[in-house]
Amino acid sequence: MSESIRIAILSDIHSNYEAFKTCIDETEEKGIYSYIFLGDYLGDMAYPQKTLRLMRYLTEKYSCVFIRGNKEEYWINHRKSMEEKWSLGNSGSGMLYYNYENLSNEDIDLFENMPISQTIKYEGYPEFTVCHGSPFKVNQSMRSDFDYIDKLTATLPTKLTICGHSHYREDYIKNNHRVINPGSVGLPLGCGKATAQFLILNGREGLWEPEPLSLSYDIEKTISEMDEEKLNLKAPCWYKMTKHMLMTGENLYVAVINMASKLYFKDTGKTIWRDFPEEYWERSLAKFGI
Repeated sequence: MSESIRIAILSDIHSNYEAFKTCIDETEEKGIYSYIFLGDYLGDMAYPQKTLRLMRYLTEKYSCVFIRGNKEEYWINHRKSMEEKWSLGNSGSGMLYYNYENLSNEDIDLFENMPISQTIKYEGYPEFTVCHGSPFKVNQSMRSDFDYIDKLTATLPTKLTICGHSHYREDYIKNNHRVINPGSVGLPLGCGKATAQFLILNGREGLWEPEPLSLSYDIEKTISEMDEEKLNLKAPCWYKMTKHMLMTGENLYVAVINMASKLYFKDTGKTIWRDFPEEYWERSLAKFGI
């Protein structure tokens, strides 16, 4: 008989330390000693070093696997070239710059050493793949409703894949491959007012049984820390969209960027969204009543 196993799987923390700490408190209370993290550790909320300190604590105390997300690649690539100019006060790059300025070379080295996917093997249990986007690209979403998902799932290396990136909790089967997304710790979508989402993967008698969890946490403290760090000045409209997403679970990022792109292109013939003057972000947000 296979030994019972419990693994906590967390994705897309995005510097939401309060949500992250709430999940870890729960797993420690449940006596879980193995963790898998699926990337996007930092990005949209305050005090990124608090999240990194908790990650290091877990590494020292428990068995941990860390996967690289697309956010980590932004900072890795920026350190390599710095061709893309980031600046505070700009909603397109202000949060990237804020995080980058709070990272050490050691932190970025940590990200660079993370794989984009990994096959996990436990004796007596089927192997499975963990990744951020897909096993092939950190920014390739595996949402079940995307038009390429049938073709993509047919190429997956194991029968079970656990991924993040989309922030939508899912559990589906296509082409005899099962895909599970635990949702997002820091910015879950499609669930109303934010809760911290993660997954416990239970191994019993040679089978994996997913146990999705959603926990309430102190959202007001998360927002208060964003205000303490003056993120509303560092990335004004990005701050507003993040706060809206925390409070409602509604993602406006893509819609606002697309709207601002149209406005900017109409006026200038240009489309590079990180270069938008702040007025285009404001005009776009206003169309969504934010």
